[in-house]
Amino acid sequence: MGYFPDKATVHTKTVEGGLFELTKSLRYYSKEFDKWTEVPVGFQSDFASIPLIARVFINRNGKSRAPAVIHDYIYKRHTASRDVADKIFLEAMKSANVSLITRTLMYRSVRAAGWLFYEKNKDV
Repeated sequence: MGYFPDKATVHTKTVEGGLFELTKSLRYYSKEFDKWTEVPVGFQSDFASIPLIARVFINRNGKSRAPAVIHDYIYKRHTASRDVADKIFLEAMKSANVSLITRTLMYRSVRAAGWLFYEKNKDV
């Protein structure tokens, strides 16, 4: 299993458009892919693009915040393929002690619809 060397703590400030901007970098090491991801200060995330109906079941401000930021960064910067990004997201959620039900729902959601966001950010 991978790990967050800074205990998956996300330091942010709220910015325009319902986004959150990192005020301290966030790092994650994926053991499965032997890959470090470091999200720099200033990166903006929504902590998980979850449809309103799904927010009844999933708290995007819970333990999944740090994994969601890592996932958003990989998607926006294309530092890995979509498949690898999604698997790192799943691994990171497990590392952050996200419940099995929540991480399964979130992982299946990104596998089903994540291609829309990954392709949208291809030229970033």
